[in-house]
Amino acid sequence: MRQLLERHPGVELRQLGVSEAVVSLRPLAVSTVLGSCVAVTFHCPLTGWGAIFHALMPDCSAQNTACRNYKFVDDSIRRLARALLLQGVRRTDLECKVFGGANAMFAEHFGVGRHNVRTAFETLERERLRVVASDVGGDRGRKLLFLTHTGEVFVKRLGQQEP
Repeated sequence: MRQLLERHPGVELRQLGVSEAVVSLRPLAVSTVLGSCVAVTFHCPLTGWGAIFHALMPDCSAQNTACRNYKFVDDSIRRLARALLLQGVRRTDLECKVFGGANAMFAEHFGVGRHNVRTAFETLERERLRVVASDVGGDRGRKLLFLTHTGEVFVKRLGQQEP
């Protein structure tokens, strides 16, 4: 991933943790590591706005708690879409990409990764947001690098050698 950053000199690298999000018009390279969690990227090619979140659980509505951060997939999608719409981005111009949802330990009992992925796709469809790419499921985590200004996402499967 170092080589990818070298192709974009001067672009700040930002680490994204669990329950965090970034919305930016300024070019950023956002890196995060996913297991059963899900990240969705949003990019508007016409304006250069980009956004990403890293969510741990699927449904805010299923919890008896206020959704204050980006812990829940469904709420995170709605919040970032709303933030971009407030910046003048049209819903039809947004390109979304979905990542993560690997089988965690004991996945046969909980299936959180699968539920996170299903919730992401269902919520994006309900919000009338277009999904242009995805890399979900499986049994390996992923390291992502998202370029907010281009919409490019580079994925490295954990446990694989970098070329």
